[in-house]
Amino acid sequence: MALKTKNFYARNTAAMASVPALAGLYTQLSTLITTLISADTGSRADLTGFSLDKAAKRSTVETLALKISNAVASLAAINGDLILKKRTDFASSSWYSISEEELVTQATIIRDLGQANSTAMAPYGAATADVTALSTALTTFIDVITNPTLALDQRKNDNRRIPEIIDQIRTLFEDKLDVVMRSYELSNASLYNLYNSARAIEINGSTSKPTVIKDILPGTLVSIYHSAAYEANTFYTLQNMGDQAVTFSLSAAETVEGTEPVLRSGGETRSRLAEILLLPAIILL
Repeated sequence: MALKTKNFYARNTAAMASVPALAGLYTQLSTLITTLISADTGSRADLTGFSLDKAAKRSTVETLALKISNAVASLAAINGDLILKKRTDFASSSWYSISEEELVTQATIIRDLGQANSTAMAPYGAATADVTALSTALTTFIDVITNPTLALDQRKNDNRRIPEIIDQIRTLFEDKLDVVMRSYELSNASLYNLYNSARAIEINGSTSKPTVIKDILPGTLVSIYHSAAYEANTFYTLQNMGDQAVTFSLSAAETVEGTEPVLRSGGETRSRLAEILLLPAIILL
């Protein structure tokens, strides 16, 4: 609907030039649509690539560190250097089981020991080039350690922004555009009807069957929907078809209102992400 209305303005800009304020309102609408598309793209981002990339870079560090530690430990054993042997002799499995922070620390120690013994360790299966490669791999791995969580944070933020942007678009229509466009209701009825046609897709377009339709008596607290499990990304849309304001929220108990009740005026339709409403798993009115 919003995109259709934006395109309607683009095709009828000259006809609406008589009301200068409309240009700014449609510019605001265009900006909000662009922001919504960007947030929706981010909210659907596949994060598996970030984790796979980090795992591959960690594997490179593990392999090189193991190669160098084995070589230096062998050198230490031959020379009877118990201190060097203690610092470099690790079981292969230990490299794969330690945390990312421990891996960076231990691999850095092994790199430094490899640099100090680069010539002597050559007969035992590691060379100076391996030490250089480990140094590069460490830098690369450190750079991507937080990438998956940062990407997840961004996706959560984009999910949180979507209903907020949709609210802003609806408010722009209901509080400003719908009102100002009525200036043409008599002076240019054809243009006004075209605007209403562009807006009508919100009501007349293809819609899903409501999950729940329920009558609510004034002053009552009623459970209208039970969710089997709490999902932060669930998108709830509620329409108040009465003439009295109501509130809704998510709650873990049928008889207790949730901590983040949202007010809906008579005839108003609004959407909210479950994560913003906080608590599972029952919507209460």
